[in-house]
Amino acid sequence: MKPDRLAVWCLTVLVAAMLALALMQTGGPGMGRAEKRDFARLNDLTALERFVVCVARKGGQDTLPPTLSPVAACPEDTPREDPFTGAPYRYDRQSDTTFRLCARFEVPERLDYRASQLDDETGCITGLYERPAMQVE
Repeated sequence: MKPDRLAVWCLTVLVAAMLALALMQTGGPGMGRAEKRDFARLNDLTALERFVVCVARKGGQDTLPPTLSPVAACPEDTPREDPFTGAPYRYDRQSDTTFRLCARFEVPERLDYRASQLDDETGCITGLYERPAMQVE
């Protein structure tokens, strides 16, 4: 084999190996699609978190609701189910001021939105309802 052909073959093998390594590290297009679906689920949960707080404030009880029944003053278009599987998001009222919202994520460990306090094992975020301060006149 000629030296110039050997160099081309070596370079081809090196490029193929680097491409394979890159796909192994990133997970490829399938992993990217799963991450995108999970990010959409996380966005839905944060919107639902705002809805829960709105219902607590405007529902007349000044406490977390037992269920996610609509209140006229809160947005009605808040997603209540996973757009990809149709499974409902789960709302668990823990106390008068603490709740959890849960979804089934595909690759929660790959979400880089850690400020959400997402529990990778359960797929839940924990929300806190802070009652408005009492105004003293």
